[in-house]
Amino acid sequence: MFNETEMKVVPAYFAKNPAGMSVPFIVSLMLVDADHKPALPPSVETSIDRTAGITGAEGVALANVYDTDDLRALAVNSINRAHGLKELAIVLFRCQSAPTAEQLMTVLNDCFELSLVKDIAARGSDE
Repeated sequence: MFNETEMKVVPAYFAKNPAGMSVPFIVSLMLVDADHKPALPPSVETSIDRTAGITGAEGVALANVYDTDDLRALAVNSINRAHGLKELAIVLFRCQSAPTAEQLMTVLNDCFELSLVKDIAARGSDE
């Protein structure tokens, strides 16, 4: 069972394509509230806000990921679609299951150069 008190924030990553263009993204599980409407846990909302603050992203591009999807095609299309937007957007991959989320991360790692989104203070301490 998901316990939102255990997770305060989920990691956000940059996906960089061979042309050097980067898009921030977050991988989350597809959750619903008591009324069966899509819901984001507070940790994902916090990550979106944090990532927008760091990257200057002005929107979120949703990508629903189902267990039966072609993950490679979906990942590449979602990241490329975000590249085509007028303003920088965070791609939020909402996955049907934890195994699909794990498989999606593997596919994203195979298709793009991934790096963790870090705030300015954290980047300074890494150098």
